[in-house]
Amino acid sequence: MVKTIPTVVILLALLGSLTGKADQKDNAAAMRSVIQAQLDAFARNDAVKAYAQASPEIRSIFPTTEHFMTMVRQDYSALIAPAVIGFLGVVDDSGRPVFQVLVEGRDGRRWMAFYTMVQLNDASWRIGGCVLTKLSEESA
Repeated sequence: MVKTIPTVVILLALLGSLTGKADQKDNAAAMRSVIQAQLDAFARNDAVKAYAQASPEIRSIFPTTEHFMTMVRQDYSALIAPAVIGFLGVVDDSGRPVFQVLVEGRDGRRWMAFYTMVQLNDASWRIGGCVLTKLSEESA
């Protein structure tokens, strides 16, 4: 019996590791789906759907869809109907998941969008913020 305890512990640790990787993959897919839904909504000028993908904190800063879309048009126009979207994956930023998305505008300019994601109490994901960085011509 004593010899089976380490085996059980090892098996549980391996199972936990596999479950953790599956959870990470599921979370990344769910995050990507939220970002894609917002980008699709931007392209269709669907303010309600785009706004629904934002976290409660973002919605408190921009309390109406009109305020939210005004901010998007002014500061994030590259995200409205881009020619190319490349989902690069999730990185950890001090315990916060950040999804990296490469965007190429219809004007040919390339941007990296860093989406900070927030998990709600119901385990769903929302966009907690986005930093948009223009890429240099050399990185294109």
